[in-house]
Amino acid sequence: MQREPTPRPSHPSPQDKTGVPRKPARLFSPRLWPLIVACAIAILGAAAALHLREWQTAPSSFMGPSGGVETPPDIRHGSAATSSAVVMPPVINRGSPPARNPLSPDPEPSTQHFIVEDGESGAILFQQNAFTPVAPASLTKIMTALLAIERGHPSDMVRVDVDAAAFEGGSVMGLEAGSEVSLQDLLYGMMLLSGNDAAVAIARHIAGSEEAFVRTMNDKAVWLRLGGTHFANPAGFDADGQYSCPADMVSLARYAMQYPLFREIVSTQSYQMHGPGKPSTIRNVNDILTAYPGADGVKTGDTPRAGRSSVATAIRNGHRVYVAFVRSSNGAVADGILLLDWAFGSHTWAAGPSMPDRR
Repeated sequence: MQREPTPRPSHPSPQDKTGVPRKPARLFSPRLWPLIVACAIAILGAAAALHLREWQTAPSSFMGPSGGVETPPDIRHGSAATSSAVVMPPVINRGSPPARNPLSPDPEPSTQHFIVEDGESGAILFQQNAFTPVAPASLTKIMTALLAIERGHPSDMVRVDVDAAAFEGGSVMGLEAGSEVSLQDLLYGMMLLSGNDAAVAIARHIAGSEEAFVRTMNDKAVWLRLGGTHFANPAGFDADGQYSCPADMVSLARYAMQYPLFREIVSTQSYQMHGPGKPSTIRNVNDILTAYPGADGVKTGDTPRAGRSSVATAIRNGHRVYVAFVRSSNGAVADGILLLDWAFGSHTWAAGPSMPDRR
């Protein structure tokens, strides 16, 4: 015979004793809610300010006493250690992105790795595999030039300890070991001729060694939030650990173009060297400058892993557009023109011109 389970004793409900239902308990008095909300807003504001400061100073306490970025002491070297250059803050996106014509077709360059970006708002107008890391070739030299401008003086005389003959099969500006060349001439030789010898000479002058300079490059990449970028050398040679992506290269170029000297160098079609001996004139190998009205930069490259690559920018009707790509079949000029034409022809900017045309 089964026994019935003993029922649990019932507990009095809130209304059992008085017969009147009780009001549910309140966690806080209504009069306290405005104070609670104000405290919460203050805490969130303080947290946001702390996060912003951490973002500005990551990763190696780069922000200097004047607001500029300074190199950590272990990689400062020579006259670059006393550089008085004002270092720019990260690019601030301004304005609204342009509106695309809904009837415009998508661009079809001869590459599967490219990006088109509005230079003012930072809006991506079109991209394909733009965040996939690939070899950057000589687009690397954008970072090398940027660091030289931030940490050196154009008038610095650099005792060259590299020889162009050692860079067999690559682009060089023709340096000879033991010669003295100004940092300005090295910058022009690196960016106009894509001189690998100049890139190495700059790295050694700024940081004391290529290895120390590469650490600086990677610190700067992290500071600029270039999440798909890592460098192994200052010239752009194909190597393990040397990679970037079109999106990062545009971000880097936009940052570097804030510097007047950088803009002047990459937009120059020919340059008179100032070194000893016979004066010589060098010509920019970036043919987009002469092939496209309004183009004023930035850099081309070509290695077995990267293929033909480019970061290009142009201004039309007061608006700037950037394009970047690697592994182009048709070449830097053809795909650069195609993407720039597509951007300007398929979009309308609501605001007026923000910068003068270069025609």
